[in-house]
Amino acid sequence: MKKGIRAACAGAAVLAAMAWMQDAQAQRAPWWERQKAAQAAAQAAEGDEVNAQADAMPPPVRQPVSQAPAIRREKIEGPGYTWIEAGVARLDVDLYDVGEHGNGGYARGSVAVTDNLYVFGGYDRVSKQWNMQGERLEIAIDQAEIGLGASLSLSARTDFISELSLLRLGAKLDYRDREYPEDDFSGRDHLYAGKLMLGIRARPVPNLELWAKAGYLRVDDNLLVDHSMVGNVGLQYRFTPEWGLVGEAEFYEDVRFYRLGVRASF
Repeated sequence: MKKGIRAACAGAAVLAAMAWMQDAQAQRAPWWERQKAAQAAAQAAEGDEVNAQADAMPPPVRQPVSQAPAIRREKIEGPGYTWIEAGVARLDVDLYDVGEHGNGGYARGSVAVTDNLYVFGGYDRVSKQWNMQGERLEIAIDQAEIGLGASLSLSARTDFISELSLLRLGAKLDYRDREYPEDDFSGRDHLYAGKLMLGIRARPVPNLELWAKAGYLRVDDNLLVDHSMVGNVGLQYRFTPEWGLVGEAEFYEDVRFYRLGVRASF
């Protein structure tokens, strides 16, 4: 009888312990889940706050490329080979112990065909007049030239040049006598020549161009003009990128040409 009571009490105790454990587990599971949920919510809130602060910060200001400070660099240009020019000319002649001069004008130009080749041409005309008691004598001398030139760059602003050209040298004489009109006469003649020139063209500063050339002139057989060495020096001062003032001197054995003009470069 006592054993039956003890067994019944033990069974009741086991049943009570099992019930208490189930209640404890039931109470613990929601609490841990609530703790985990609360921690997850706190972490999510912190992440949202950080993202909100990042969104609230103004984006970094980037300076457009077009507004970036530019460094000015001087454009280095060499001598130009495309231009037209016109001006006044003077011819000094020391021939057969006689020194005379004539005044006139000239026009010439050059066109660059490639980076290293150019064609050029020009025309000069000068004249001289004498008046002596009803008599008048006028002599006019003209020179036409056409040629081909080549340039070889020695540096950014200096070129070595060679030029080969054909010249037509002409002269006109006109004599008038008011007392004896039957003695009036006029005539003209011309001859051809070839010229080879070698030299240097340089542009040391943007508004100044210099050149110096030397060569040889071979003339057709005639009684007045012989073959001659030739020298040429000149300069151009540019008061704008397109317009400039030009001065040049060309020397033969007995003849000197001087030119002063205005050049337009392209």
